Amino acid sequence: MAFERETVMPKSRKTLALAILALVLAGGVAAGIWYRYAPPARNEGGALTGAEIAALVSGNTVKGPKFSEYYLPDGSIRGREIEDTDEEYLGAWHVEGDQLCVAFPSHDYKGCVAIIQDKDSEYTFAGSGSPGKRTIINGNPEKL
Repeated sequence: MAFERETVMPKSRKTLALAILALVLAGGVAAGIWYRYAPPARNEGGALTGAEIAALVSGNTVKGPKFSEYYLPDGSIRGREIEDTDEEYLGAWHVEGDQLCVAFPSHDYKGCVAIIQDKDSEYTFAGSGSPGKRTIINGNPEKL
């Protein structure tokens, strides 16, 4: 009579195998949760989201070729023309969807733009007209 030998895994190996299986399953669950709730990655050069726009401009200066504007966290803007008269002006800003909207009563202007990051602190403001290049400067170094 031949006896078949049953292979039995030692208890310590069973524990190790179960621990590895638990880690693999936990990692899969964590990856699934991250994938479900993580914000989608923006393609390089893609338009910023509304939250990104608010974080970008609030408390910072937007500098164009002929102006500098300080975007206060309370939604107001203090600006200065850089050519000719160095005229100062006031405005207001808010984010609507994924666009920055501004109003400048003294210039009889209202409009919204999408913002696309070009490199570092360089951005393209794209609206109904031709796109404009802007630089974002931290804070209010020009004391606007």
